[in-house]
Amino acid sequence: MEYSKGFIYTRREAPKDAISVSHKLTVRAGIAHQVSAGHYGMLPLGTKVLQKIENIIREEMEAIGVIEVKLPVMQSAELWQKSGRWNIYGEEMFKLKNRQGREYCLGPTHEELVVELVKSQAQKAKGFPFTLYQFGTKFRDEKRPRGGLLRTKEFIMKDAYSFDYDQAGLDESYQRMRKAYLRILDRIGISAVPIPATAGEMGGQSSEEFLAITPAGEDRFIVLENGTGMKVEDSAESADIQTGIEICHIFKLGTRYTQKLELLTDTSEGLRPIQMGCYGIGVSRILPIIIEQHHDDKGIIWPRSVAPFETTIITIQENDPEVSRIANKIYRELGPSVLYDDRNESPGVKFTDADLIGIPDRLIIGPKGLSRNIIEYERRGGGKRELPLDNIIKAYGQARKEEL
Repeated sequence: MEYSKGFIYTRREAPKDAISVSHKLTVRAGIAHQVSAGHYGMLPLGTKVLQKIENIIREEMEAIGVIEVKLPVMQSAELWQKSGRWNIYGEEMFKLKNRQGREYCLGPTHEELVVELVKSQAQKAKGFPFTLYQFGTKFRDEKRPRGGLLRTKEFIMKDAYSFDYDQAGLDESYQRMRKAYLRILDRIGISAVPIPATAGEMGGQSSEEFLAITPAGEDRFIVLENGTGMKVEDSAESADIQTGIEICHIFKLGTRYTQKLELLTDTSEGLRPIQMGCYGIGVSRILPIIIEQHHDDKGIIWPRSVAPFETTIITIQENDPEVSRIANKIYRELGPSVLYDDRNESPGVKFTDADLIGIPDRLIIGPKGLSRNIIEYERRGGGKRELPLDNIIKAYGQARKEEL
């Protein structure tokens, strides 16, 4: 993408109400735009990061045989009344009526709807086990939306639901998804700790939440020797206490929903409700957490796996015909994961924006370097070297694999 055509606009100042690092940098780097309290529109750079995150999640879901579906956001009150959650979910639920007076909600989660979907398709005596998942927008009327994208009223979640004949099957599905979530977080570059949690309004047998380590979090915990964590009271004091925010939550729901909504299977002892698990990961929350964990005083440092672009080309004296010719040639040869800063701006502006946006690699092309037949390669966060112009694509590919 050419910077001048990319709808990319950075800011030198953060919003006055921004406290967290990710909120400040999300706005300053042109990642997202606040539409109203708790509601954000994703700009091109943020959209690309979300796509990278979703692609990693899809790869891990496909690797364990999970099936993607797409469910509607608006859900009938009747299903929630059957499950018993319509009146107990709380004020976070957005409720509405259609012109005939029928009640609906904007889904804060999808247990009821997915059970109804499975019930309509799977036969009582066959079809299980399987796990379904989706990427969907969720709505929760947060009393105090804060931290930019960290806590919003409208957000993107990847939610999965497993359906098994018995408890042993549920235990297996749960562990398979748990391991997949740990792989996802590792690939994305997030440090998070699994911690036993209460089931809350979700109900069921047991659950774990994965807390991403960040000063912007409100949960306090300590990390145990086995790599899991344990929450501590707010009044507790210790140098080992860390703060974090929930990024994933997985549940063994058991028959909490399948019994009330009558998702049953035939057994030798008669009809029995299916065992169910639920597995959520906050896709749009992942983005600010990456920023919380990967930044410096100049801006964002995106991990390569989720960066909006892997490389940025910065030209010194863009109006120099030879500089422009070489930059365009390299831009075409490197392919789509390149942001070419073709603006007629000073080097200072270009370098400041490159640091702020946080693209992992930069190739710097200027008349002085070209006179020596070299291009300078820098890695965001430190390290640089000179690469030969005559063999630049191969040299750059090799340099990316090495420590600088």
